[in-house]
Amino acid sequence: YAGSSWVNVLITVVGLGDNNAGYNKREARDEAKENIRKAVGVACKVLQNHFVDKIYVEGFDDPESAAEGAVLALWANQQLLDSTRRRVKIPDLIMYGDCDWKKWRIGLEKGESQNFARKLMETPANIMTPRTFAYTVVQTLCKTSLNVTLRGANWLKEHNMNAFLSNTQGSPQPPFLLEIDYNGCDPAIPPIVLIGKGLTFNSGGLCIKSCEGMKHMRGDMAGAAVVAATFRALANLGLPINVRGLMPLGENMPGGTAARPRDIVKSTSGKSILIAGQDFDGNLLLADTICYAQKFRPKYIVSLTTMSKDVQTSFDLSASGLFTRNEKLWQLLKTAAVHSGDRIWKLPLWEVYEREVKDFTCADISNLTTFPRGMPCSNSQFLNQFTCKPNWAHIDMMGTMYEQGKTPYLRRGMSGRPTRTMIEFLGQMAYPPLDLIKQQQKSSHYETE
Repeated sequence: YAGSSWVNVLITVVGLGDNNAGYNKREARDEAKENIRKAVGVACKVLQNHFVDKIYVEGFDDPESAAEGAVLALWANQQLLDSTRRRVKIPDLIMYGDCDWKKWRIGLEKGESQNFARKLMETPANIMTPRTFAYTVVQTLCKTSLNVTLRGANWLKEHNMNAFLSNTQGSPQPPFLLEIDYNGCDPAIPPIVLIGKGLTFNSGGLCIKSCEGMKHMRGDMAGAAVVAATFRALANLGLPINVRGLMPLGENMPGGTAARPRDIVKSTSGKSILIAGQDFDGNLLLADTICYAQKFRPKYIVSLTTMSKDVQTSFDLSASGLFTRNEKLWQLLKTAAVHSGDRIWKLPLWEVYEREVKDFTCADISNLTTFPRGMPCSNSQFLNQFTCKPNWAHIDMMGTMYEQGKTPYLRRGMSGRPTRTMIEFLGQMAYPPLDLIKQQQKSSHYETE
């Protein structure tokens, strides 16, 4: 009534499911952490619909997962709407009833970094050109301790990255190689190299996709967006690890200068490549970048891309596909995915797929396979031909690129996955668990003997 000030307090009560929830080997994730993300995400969206200014979030004995669920659930793609039409208000998040501020901050950083990737992926391709992508990343990271270098078309020509250039020459938008360097420890320690495919739009080139097939192709730079977001978290968290990021940027368009099917180009490795349909030419752009990554003598190389619809058909939103011959690297990434809830699943990289890409008389190698089956494995085996050591892993995110609204803490739209898995992976490399340290010491003892 008149003369009184009312303070409305809304309380949302959520259930966390089974009290005995934890690591589920069959589901390949920590169900307790995932239940917290889901519960907090649903509760925050309910309160957001009531236009609250602040949300106090209980830690649920895991403030990191609670913060992730809250930050991811509240974000909405309304950056291009007029200010009067932005109906989703983003309230402030405050931890309640817990004193582990460090984990809360880590969870906030992981969630905000994934939202940054979502923002990049959601921006329409006429706005998010290769140049704009590079400028946005530089503007975001310039205030941190990261070193960012942008390589242009002339540099790519000087380094004989002809496969890269053939992938992007049908577009009037110039290609770039965006390079990010993060030194968190002794520079003499070999870095981990992250490579993200950055086709800001993939029309299929001369082998043009259908209109339906191009609907979400603004997100074909998801790999580059995830890498950029991971570096954002790296700098803000200050992890003691050396990491280098490589993001080949360009457009795959059907212009008059576009590469043609059955063209042959020579990559920077010296191998000649027989070009198949342009619809699969994202691996050409990655091939030269993987070759370039070898010069840094990395401990591991992880490439991220949206490449094969077969992975999407097989896993849908459940998981990203992973290809590697390095068992230790696979276990590290698998452990990171278990904790993040953003699952990955290992697929074969057998020699039979190597024959598929090498059995040609007119060129050393081709992304044109003999049979149109097993395309994810054949495409990954094609990229494997440009590695020098078995320290490489390839993640195909085609199925997890676009969220259909099935995940309670993610709205429908570009997902930004698997950003949190990559941050967790680097975090575990920087601060290895005790059992991993013992395993490394045991293996080094055997090598000494």
